[in-house]
Order: sequence, then structure tokens, then C-alpha cells
Amino acid sequence: MEQKSKSLWKLRIAAVGFGVLALGVVYGGALLLTNDVRLIYASGLVLLFVPAIWIGWKKEDWFAAVLLAAPLLASFSYLILPEVPVLWPNLILWSVAVAIGVFFVRIAHAQRGLAILLVAALLVGSTWYCVSYIPKQLARALNRVTDASAPAFKLQPVSDGSVPVNWQRGKIVVIDFFSTTCAPCIAELPELTAVREELNTIRDIEFVLVASDKGNDTPEQFRAFAERRHLTLPLAFDVGGKAHDGFGFTGVPALAVLDRTGRVRLTRQGYNGAETNFRRDLVQFLKTL
Repeated sequence: MEQKSKSLWKLRIAAVGFGVLALGVVYGGALLLTNDVRLIYASGLVLLFVPAIWIGWKKEDWFAAVLLAAPLLASFSYLILPEVPVLWPNLILWSVAVAIGVFFVRIAHAQRGLAILLVAALLVGSTWYCVSYIPKQLARALNRVTDASAPAFKLQPVSDGSVPVNWQRGKIVVIDFFSTTCAPCIAELPELTAVREELNTIRDIEFVLVASDKGNDTPEQFRAFAERRHLTLPLAFDVGGKAHDGFGFTGVPALAVLDRTGRVRLTRQGYNGAETNFRRDLVQFLKTL
């Protein structure tokens, strides 16, 4: 009896270890590679499902299953969901993956067809979540279509040539608040550059990339960053982050679109590579103004 108890607690300690490992790999990848929530979900799915199968093979202990899932579920609930509540299905699908994994071995021995069906259902649900749900819900969560008066602002030009430092009548201005140390900001740059290139025949649409000392940047650092990355977007500096704060933003990247009459027509804060229609949607929106 005592031997069984020790064996059970060894299993549970191992489950905690696997759970912490999954947490480290998932969030390490998000920090070092990409914050694409589809990758976060998929890597978490694999790193929970495989140890859950091992737990079920050793002993169907649901407490061990909870210990396995808890680190990743708790951190996602604390770090991600407050910012993007629409990603709540992540928790459900990860929990389902652990549940299927725990009793997969027993079902596979008794009813192989059912085991295959359960895994197939998990894969179908995961595909729908990553391909359809996440991109659409991120677009709805990050974009805010509005029609409000623009705050008064004055930016400091950083790059050479024509740089929109404030709104001018008859011009559509796309302002992207940025930081050279912000990974999502940098990930957004190719998309924003592509939008500008696609609309380069519409002469009254202007783009400006704006850094600030609130993000620990200086005009010189910003200019050097742009030169290293061969950026073609006009650059400006927001001293003290006054323009950024005036639009009501609290972080970066943050984008504001002003129409030809100086009204704020679109704001968005944040960027994630999972929003696959970012470029298309922004182009289409700008063409409607």
C-alpha cells in the first residue's frame, strides 16, 4: 500500500514537472520566436497531450492530469485572457486534450475506432480554432472603428523627406506608435510597409511610424534602427509620448487612422501574427475613407 502511494506521488511530481516544462517551452517560444497565439496554442496542445498519454499509461490519475495542465492554464488565464478575452477556447481545448490523453491508452485497447475518432475531433476543433476563430476574433478585439475628434498633436520629424507631423486637411494619416524594443511592433512592420506599398497610387494617404522616449527610444536610436532594417516608412518622434497618450493608447504597437477632415476613424492596439487578414482589412478600410 505504501509502495503504491509513493508511486502515485512520483507520478504526480512528474506531472508537475511536465507542466512546468510545457509552460517554459510555450512562453519561451513566444518571447524568443513569435507571439503568434496559434503557435502558443499548438505547442501547448502537443506538450500537454503527450504527457497526458504517459500519465494514462502509468495510471489514470486525474489529480496528476490537473497538475499537468495547471501551470499552462493558470498562466494563460492570468497573462493572456485579461488582454484578449476572446481566446477563452484555448483553455477548453487544452483541457480536452489532457482528458483525451489520460484515458487514450485504455480506450485504444478496448475501442480503437473511438480513440481515433476522439483524436480526430480534437484535430478538427484545433484546426477550426487556429484557421477560422483566432484570426476573426483578434481582428474584432484589436480594431476599434470610431468617428471621434482627433487630439491636437505635433510630432518631431526623424527621417528625411516629407514626414506628416500632424493632421493636414484633405489628407488621410495613418499613425503607428512604435518602440524599437517591442517584438510585436517589429513583427507588424512588414505588414504596415506592404499596406503602404499597395496604396502608393493614392497620393492623399500618408503613413508615419512614431517612436517615443516613453519607450526608451531617442531620435538617433530610432533613425539607426530604421537604417539597419532598411525601412522606407516616414519616421517621427513623439516627445514625452504626448500624442500617444492623447489618442488614449496605453501600449504599443498602437495605430490611429485620421480621415481627410481630421476625424479619428480607426484605432487599434497590439499586433499578433495570427491576425492573418491585417493587411487586407486595413487596405480595404483605408480605401473606404
